Amino acid sequence: MHLVAATLAGARRWRVVWAGPGGKTLAAERPIGGGAWAVAPASPETGALPPTPSLDALPEGAPAGARAIVVGTTEAVVVRSGQRIVGQQPRFPSASIVLTRGTAGAWQDVAIADEAPETPVGDVVLAVADQHALAVYVVPGGEGITGTVRAVELSLATPSPKPSVWNRLTPYPLVPGMAGLMAGQHRGVLVAGGGANFPDRPPWEGGVKRMYDAIYVLRPGASAWQAAGHFATTRAYGATVSIPEGVLIAGGENETTVFQDTIILQWDGEAVRQVRGPELPHPVTCAAAAVVDGFVYLAGGYTAGTPRLSQSFFWRLRLGQRNATWEVLPSWSGPTRALAVAASAEGAFFLFSGFGLRLAEGTQTPEAAPGVYLRDAHRFDPASGWSTLPDLPWSALAAPTPAPVLSGPGRILLLGGVDGRQTGHLPRGAALPNDILSFDLAERTWRHWPEPWPVPVVCISAVEMEGGWIIPSGEVSAGRRTTDVVAWRELG
Repeated sequence: MHLVAATLAGARRWRVVWAGPGGKTLAAERPIGGGAWAVAPASPETGALPPTPSLDALPEGAPAGARAIVVGTTEAVVVRSGQRIVGQQPRFPSASIVLTRGTAGAWQDVAIADEAPETPVGDVVLAVADQHALAVYVVPGGEGITGTVRAVELSLATPSPKPSVWNRLTPYPLVPGMAGLMAGQHRGVLVAGGGANFPDRPPWEGGVKRMYDAIYVLRPGASAWQAAGHFATTRAYGATVSIPEGVLIAGGENETTVFQDTIILQWDGEAVRQVRGPELPHPVTCAAAAVVDGFVYLAGGYTAGTPRLSQSFFWRLRLGQRNATWEVLPSWSGPTRALAVAASAEGAFFLFSGFGLRLAEGTQTPEAAPGVYLRDAHRFDPASGWSTLPDLPWSALAAPTPAPVLSGPGRILLLGGVDGRQTGHLPRGAALPNDILSFDLAERTWRHWPEPWPVPVVCISAVEMEGGWIIPSGEVSAGRRTTDVVAWRELG
């Protein structure tokens, strides 16, 4: 299928012309600003169709990946591809089709096509009328299918509204911030403790990782964090969820030990009490957990040893039951993993991405344990068991967990994470991707969230409270942390 023109057709109407199967010319029209597309008369002379506009007029400094352009008297409008390229830092938005406006001095992305990320795109054409732009593109089909013509329109007069709001809260008190910080909420107070950082310099420059035992709380509206106790020893990377009894921390590690115990942090109004919880079936660190209908589910993680091998642990704990113990459940049908992302939605447990590290069969050497940046996704229904979901478009390793879940329509958001295709190709100090992936629970499809994450971090808890989500501190790039504490909520 060959797309050949997107033009104006008289007063306030778009006209799109393309060559369909067998070279037959097809056309459709629609009012500018919205409405249904209708079949329009097409020229019978296919050879006389206008060519796809040239990019020769692309201004200097225009964004990379330009596919089509319309140059006006004061500015240009460009359609570009935002698809990720191995070895290049991802640039928001990582979408198939991005509409950009500006001049050589300043360019601004103003809209994206609502396609699954990395959807392949064929021909692209662009038309502009007053303060409206229309990008028309072809999505190639599978074997024996020529493709589909699709269009996205936007107003150049009014920027697209933000679907959510981000706020910065009081910075975390321990500089330079933490990865593996264990955080949750109890009685309306944000509770966080432990964690790890490189206080002096990154590891490749000889820096030594330090772990912490301090616990802090942030009261609503407070201008400072309050010291609220200490763990019995340093601890980081424990799977953490908020439960009615407090903040449950399962496993984790310090400089010498991978833990098998669980701790419940309880805010009593003055300090944080620590209550011992039921012991895990096995020591584990860097696991993912979420609460589903009165149960805590925990998946994956590392065990102790060199190298630290990823696991397929899957356990659950019934809440509110005296003397409850962790129940061992069948695992998902996929690779072992640690640093995965969990979520709770539809009365089910979701498991996304992670890092797989296992010894090759018949070997016992670290060199035989290649790591895999995972893109698979799974759903556990307590009634029917595990099912496999569509793969992520890229790895979201170590993104904040449990992942935020939105309603109307139901969506799970994966905030940033580590894209395995870029790892090893970018400088060590490269920033993390600031894209957000949205999983539509009804359609079972991945979409691109239309705004960037202002402070992308990994290896950190996401805490649901005050009608939104809080991400306290985290790792901003290899070996580097931030003290930023960011709150997010959806508008409307």
